[in-house]
Amino acid sequence: MEWHEWSTRLVEVLGLRKAPVAVVYTDEAPEGVEMPRCRVCSALGLAARGKTIALTAENSLCPGGSRYLGLRAEPEGVGRDLRDFLMHGEKLFSCPVAIHRMSALSRAQPPVGIAERVILAPLCQAPLRPDIVVITCNAWQAARLVNLVVFETGLPMECDPTGALCRAVITYPLVTGKTNVSFGDVTARQAEAVAEDELYVSLPYHDLASVRASIDYCSAGTAPAVIPEAFRHATQEGEGKPPEA
Repeated sequence: MEWHEWSTRLVEVLGLRKAPVAVVYTDEAPEGVEMPRCRVCSALGLAARGKTIALTAENSLCPGGSRYLGLRAEPEGVGRDLRDFLMHGEKLFSCPVAIHRMSALSRAQPPVGIAERVILAPLCQAPLRPDIVVITCNAWQAARLVNLVVFETGLPMECDPTGALCRAVITYPLVTGKTNVSFGDVTARQAEAVAEDELYVSLPYHDLASVRASIDYCSAGTAPAVIPEAFRHATQEGEGKPPEA
């Protein structure tokens, strides 16, 4: 499976500390999949550390995460309780209007009903072709990934890092088909003890394929940069350090 080799190459080139995570929407139940009762953000962390997890409407514990992944529609009558939690519990929104704007203006509405389960697995052993891949990385690794994403097309990225970790890291790239960069929401980061230097780059499968194909040709990958002498001379006249060839 080609994505297994892609994972090995990405880890090697970027120096990733955690495994890239494949996210697959499927009605199948692959062998060897674990089904613990856990939150989406916990399942993401478990997969980055080598576990293969299946989330369904039954074992996904976080109501918000279950809704954002499309495993369950939001039940009627929870609006007031949810608003109270977001404003006075988590304290991540100032008022009901801010909560409404976040939901109404989002380009990534929850993909309710597209599959019975969501598989999260290390990309190097994912049993099915990923829909998206989530890479936990530092800022330098993220910068390289972003350059690799746009290397072939030059198309500007359209990111949305706001809202819940599961929405920004999984729902947005899944629904829009666009790579996203996210820091994860502060509640999830604290609950999962995410390191201060870690963030997330989430790539749809087609962008992942383009990144793998570009590694050998882009200086954000392994291609050596060649700095023309005239440009090197001009940069040396300033205070910054000139680019290295």
